[in-house]
Amino acid sequence: MRVASLLCRATALLSAVVQGLALASRNTSVSFRNEAIATRGDRPVVKAPKSGCPPFKKGNFSINAFQLYPENMDWDGNLCQVYIGILFNASFGIYDPYKEALDVVEFPGYTQHREFHVGGVAWDPHSGLASVIVGQGNAFETAGANISGTNLLKKYDPLTRKFLWTVNLTATTQGSYGGFNDAAHDPEGNTYICGTFPSSILKINPQGAKVVPWYLPQATDHTIRGISGIAAHGNTLLGFDSGTGVLYRFDATASTGTAIPVPFTPDQPLTSGDSIRLPIKFKGRVLLIANARGIAVLRSKDASWRTAEFLGVVPNASDLPPGPIIVSSVQIGEKLYIVNDWFADPIVPGTTAGGKTSFPMVEITKQVDDLLLLGLMYLQRVCSFSEL
Repeated sequence: MRVASLLCRATALLSAVVQGLALASRNTSVSFRNEAIATRGDRPVVKAPKSGCPPFKKGNFSINAFQLYPENMDWDGNLCQVYIGILFNASFGIYDPYKEALDVVEFPGYTQHREFHVGGVAWDPHSGLASVIVGQGNAFETAGANISGTNLLKKYDPLTRKFLWTVNLTATTQGSYGGFNDAAHDPEGNTYICGTFPSSILKINPQGAKVVPWYLPQATDHTIRGISGIAAHGNTLLGFDSGTGVLYRFDATASTGTAIPVPFTPDQPLTSGDSIRLPIKFKGRVLLIANARGIAVLRSKDASWRTAEFLGVVPNASDLPPGPIIVSSVQIGEKLYIVNDWFADPIVPGTTAGGKTSFPMVEITKQVDDLLLLGLMYLQRVCSFSEL
């Protein structure tokens, strides 16, 4: 009860801090290009050098780009840039936060086609490559009632600025499950794609030549919402079931996936969530879950994720344009931000998205750090009492 009371008071205080922040915005330089395909001469890919990124000094800021509508973002800790899934226009964004420059990659036959979305994007810290999911939007628009159509995984090399390969995920699923929404990677270079309607995980080998149904749903009722976010630390995979609010752990070294629930205390309802992130600054010990209430903060002190602490929820800013939906979080430099999208904006005639031109990024670094400190202080008090 004392922990719950502390968490409630801390969350209320953090809410007031977030609501008092002002959003800053400047012009964003935007460029467009079509997808470039790598030839055999471009391979093998040289792993990107690990160089520290300059400090990112902005608090709240905005990315000013017409119809950006981000569904997901991920930080490239080698090249110091942000990858963006530009949802409704079905394109891929590469954002330099230091220069405020956005490079938009379009996919002929998919970009600007209403039935396709680009939601899942994920950087692989082991190879330096990035995964981009080009999928059918109807699975999410119909809550799984219609999961028909093509879903692709594309592998991007940021050093050559080309795509190495594309694999058709639907050729494996045969349309019996879908709603592919997020990606994660293991140290061997394999890619894991989670499906939401119902829960599933596909494993793709490093060359994109083999797709394995690694974790399959117990029932093929694709109107049941399941895993909406996936993240990895080493060979430990985490999947968040946003239908039930259960966090699962998987062993990436296993030939097939087995979902093991991760209990967290105090137990809190986390349904209606979206993507999850293990920010690289925390070395696999802190998980951020995008949730209707805000960004839920969980911690596994040894990064094993056999159990976890629920530390609290960082709420969204209150002064955003009407209708924000929290879809993800992202690390930029050493800072943390909420990623919002606006699903209900009226579509501009002749296009595939609404007319928004500015997309606020809400900084939550201090709020997350405060929750981590609060949890540490409580642990220290418990340890002190146990030694008496």
